[in-house]
Amino acid sequence: MLWRAVDQHGAELDILLQKRRDKAAAKRFFKQVLAACRDGPRRIVADQLRSYL
Repeated sequence: MLWRAVDQHGAELDILLQKRRDKAAAKRFFKQVLAACRDGPRRIVADQLRSYL
């Protein structure tokens, strides 16, 4: 499973590659990325898979 954090300009902030889908690891990854950002995001977009919601 590949997780990517991308800013509004399309620049890749960070990536996480996993063998299996792990919801807890994904949450930790995005918390770390968001903590490193100065301004919080206005929105977060996923590819609309039901398993992400």
